[in-house]
Amino acid sequence: MLDLNKVIKQIQALENRGDNDGSGADLLSLALSKFEEAINDLSKFEEKLDGSEGTTWWPLAKSIEPFGTICSINAKPPAESLVVGVDGSQIMPSHHEIYSCFLLNIGVSAITYGVKKAPTLSSKPFLYHRPEDLYPLVDRRRMHIDELYVSLERYLLEFEELAQTAVSLKEKDMATLALFDGALIPWSLEKMPPTYVDQFIERAQNIYALLRQNNVPVMGYISHSRSSEVVNMLRVYNCPYELSQCRNYCSELNEEDFPCSTIWPLTDRHLFKNSLPSNSRGPIFQSSAKMSQLFDTENRTCFAYLNVASEVVRLEFPRWLANDKALLEQAFVLTLNQTAKGMGYPIVLTEAHHLAVIKNQERKQFFDLVGKQLLSLGVKRIAQSPKEQKKQTSFV
Repeated sequence: MLDLNKVIKQIQALENRGDNDGSGADLLSLALSKFEEAINDLSKFEEKLDGSEGTTWWPLAKSIEPFGTICSINAKPPAESLVVGVDGSQIMPSHHEIYSCFLLNIGVSAITYGVKKAPTLSSKPFLYHRPEDLYPLVDRRRMHIDELYVSLERYLLEFEELAQTAVSLKEKDMATLALFDGALIPWSLEKMPPTYVDQFIERAQNIYALLRQNNVPVMGYISHSRSSEVVNMLRVYNCPYELSQCRNYCSELNEEDFPCSTIWPLTDRHLFKNSLPSNSRGPIFQSSAKMSQLFDTENRTCFAYLNVASEVVRLEFPRWLANDKALLEQAFVLTLNQTAKGMGYPIVLTEAHHLAVIKNQERKQFFDLVGKQLLSLGVKRIAQSPKEQKKQTSFV
């Protein structure tokens, strides 16, 4: 139990640091001035970025459009359209429970506009309990699954369900958008063994191929993004040296003491919140994140920031979509329309979340059903570990 009386003094010591990422007024003002300088001196900025590639301690995004691009999204949504959203949740395996297994629950919401058709609202559970599920074979060795593994499997399952639903419901020539809740870049994948990484990339690229073949744009919708890929580009411009060679000039310094860190820490969304008008997007970039680089060129992740009035969101999408200007514009229009209908957040993602979430009572009911099944199979004794049992009661 949390003793709020004891923690209240610590709460009273909290500092006003902008939005918990150091985005105070002075920091933001300096960053915005550097942003304007870079736009006005674009050739020098791009030359320094090119010369510093591979020598900074962070990957540098690549500009696909000029750095100061601002595009208004004012086109009306197509007369007929389909928007599909996906989200997921899980019950993690626990050796303290009556049975070792894990469950993934995927919620899918599909709403058609301009056509009289009821929304498709469904959730689909996937139970994993076999030895090969709990101890998958990776590099010819059985690995113990953990939260990282389960979250990556959930990513693929959500992505597959999103693509298959969008393709199956899409009608000929109907404007369609597949919205993924969160980042398309699988950031945590780099912590996995190489063989698993290869298998993951192959599965993900098959999903991209299905979407592309059926002309279905996909976007990862990231609310309250903490990314700073664009700010990191500005740090190169802010660097006092001719080229940003971090190892040569700053290896003995803490990051807050780097000369470029006068505009750090700051998130991209704060930068664009103060430079993008409502209902407009900024320039398109291609991420240089390590995990994105493992994909084929057409599937590497691009991103842009969109001001949806309630916030500035980061939208991620594959390079093949960035190359199709008409389809990309349609995706932006449908995304903005979704946030308007959802009063600040895409309505299909809100519905998908409600369909996917597993409540505590549902978790208990799940294990009750597992217990009944075990009894029907002749298992003599089923019980939680002593630790799990005692966590639910108190002697005092």
